[in-house]
Amino acid sequence: MEETQKLAEFLCKTSYQSIPTDAVEHAKLCILDCLGVTIAATKKDMATMMVNFAQEMGGKKEATIIGKGVRTNVLLASLVNGALSHLLDFDDVHALSGIHPSINILPAALAVAESKKLSGRDLLTAFILGFETEARIGIAAGLTHYEHGWHSTATIGNFGAAAAVGKLLNLTPTQMVYALGMAGTQAAGLRQMFGTMCKPFHAGKAGMNGVIAAYLAAKGFTSSPDVIEGKGGFLEVYSKNPQPEKVLADLGNDYQVLATGFKLHASCRVTHATIDGMKIIREEMSQVNIQDIEKIQIKVPQIVFQAAGKQEPKTGLEGKFSIYFCAALSLLHGKASEDMFTDEKVNDPLLIALRRKVEAKLDESLGIFEAKIAVRLKNGKTYQKHILAPKGEPENPITFAELEDKFENLTAMVIPKENYIKLAEMIRHLEEVTNVNEVIALTCPFYEKKCQAKRSS
Repeated sequence: MEETQKLAEFLCKTSYQSIPTDAVEHAKLCILDCLGVTIAATKKDMATMMVNFAQEMGGKKEATIIGKGVRTNVLLASLVNGALSHLLDFDDVHALSGIHPSINILPAALAVAESKKLSGRDLLTAFILGFETEARIGIAAGLTHYEHGWHSTATIGNFGAAAAVGKLLNLTPTQMVYALGMAGTQAAGLRQMFGTMCKPFHAGKAGMNGVIAAYLAAKGFTSSPDVIEGKGGFLEVYSKNPQPEKVLADLGNDYQVLATGFKLHASCRVTHATIDGMKIIREEMSQVNIQDIEKIQIKVPQIVFQAAGKQEPKTGLEGKFSIYFCAALSLLHGKASEDMFTDEKVNDPLLIALRRKVEAKLDESLGIFEAKIAVRLKNGKTYQKHILAPKGEPENPITFAELEDKFENLTAMVIPKENYIKLAEMIRHLEEVTNVNEVIALTCPFYEKKCQAKRSS
């Protein structure tokens, strides 16, 4: 088997022109969404911590921290932007691998593209190929990788970032093999960290690791030539059921970026079917009186208990990973937007009382994002819903206009209105942008006037 070598050859030879139009258009959705959640996250305390860290570390000012207007070196920009992109847990998801790919790939690729003043077409090509790499290795690793306790976005994200940056650096196939090897040997990230700042930190570190791998490979740094499939390689060590053949299956025809789903709720993706179902039931009930509810029963797949099984969350961040809180929140308030995941909401006596009526049961017949919900009242009446796929999944797709609305809502308090309007339009036509610095300039916050000028000079 030569999965690593053949993948590297594919990455190096594939041009923008050879990528299908539908894959390019879907990638634009991913990029717009990723920029939106990154910009919105700059309002959080963790953003301040990480920006201060980057400034203290210093270095060459060659890439921008999105939504802050602060410039730092490529490595630190990749780290900070990657972490911020995952901070709200509002980013896209690739269900087949169980990974959030864009947040590893885009921050790293964008930092490099900005530093080298590359085009939107260059960025799109690198992003799609990085996505292809990460998603396929994730599929080959299977969900047993996640179930064992690894944060797949963190471990496998290294590969996606390395591939994307390697493409931007025009690595040779041999260099790309070595970049992938260095990406694999840096794999880390524990699911134990969910509900803490370390979870989004994982994404930033994966992007940063990919940058390190690609840049060192460009300088002649070597690694194992078979990191994916080799004995003692990534798949054998990190997966209980490795299937390396899936890395190359229909490569170049079946683009994985098309299988991306987008979040309309600011919580762990596996909670979204429940949230959607609860919103529908809430409308049918017309009036929600907690005292009238006897029990809320939710049937979900195993991954829900692994990723979002916190029964007694104490903070807003932990609430994002609690199927119990998300169910209660959606039923009581009809939404699960970012402003609803606060310490105050999680500790609201009404929501505590309601979430303790939630009973989650395992149903192994359900798909990864599927849920069956039953709300039983004390008078015996029961409201039931079966959600096959939450809004935003390929089976229940979102439009560019709908994603623009999400983008506007996320960014309106950070960047000027004319900027987010122009930014959305620029991403819609990203292949026509000659210098990605034009995109970066539009991400500057209200208070940062000096970065409004284009950095194309």
